[in-house]
Amino acid sequence: MKNRTGFALLAATMVLGIAVSASAAPVTSTITLGKGWNMIGLPTVPLDPAPEQVFADLAGTQDIEGAIVRWDPIARSNVPYSTLDPGFGNVLIGDGYWVLKTTDGTLNNNYQGVDVSGDHWISLPRKGWTLMGYPNNTPASVDFANLLVTNGIETKTIDDAINAGWVSNYAFTWDNGVRSLLSVGSDGLTDLASLEKGKGYWFQSLVDNLALIVPGS
Repeated sequence: MKNRTGFALLAATMVLGIAVSASAAPVTSTITLGKGWNMIGLPTVPLDPAPEQVFADLAGTQDIEGAIVRWDPIARSNVPYSTLDPGFGNVLIGDGYWVLKTTDGTLNNNYQGVDVSGDHWISLPRKGWTLMGYPNNTPASVDFANLLVTNGIETKTIDDAINAGWVSNYAFTWDNGVRSLLSVGSDGLTDLASLEKGKGYWFQSLVDNLALIVPGS
């Protein structure tokens, strides 16, 4: 199995080990989709991670074959959802996705999930681009400047990691309303200065085998 951006094993463990607990009742999570392409991330671990279940509301309005796309950072290629090809896999917290809505208007796509908000490690397995999703339900956003990056031996602030040549200066997200990429960073020169719930982001690592640490508080 190829390396996934998120932490599939941890997510599965959370679903199996936490969802059965009375203290971790399922919550309804909402992904808001506009007509055209949307770059999204899941705020909770879906109880049923099958794409047709996570995006059941979208599937009720259109064909979702090829309309959900993840990025494989190892192969450096897109992986579209297809019922004929199991290679897409499950929809995972920590991964980012392109989702195409073909109908007019806005859709609130709801699914049942478990809130595992906290510090999350997002794998940046290979030099190049990784499409990740903001992995927390709360807080609803985190400043770019508060992100950390680790190589497994040393952990740096995002700014120190940029200065060390580990990652590039900016991340990027997609604004469905203006149909454009928006830059995210901490130098005051970007379009945005924080990562937000429900959104996906491109991060560029300049060396192999890193992890982005998204703080939960």
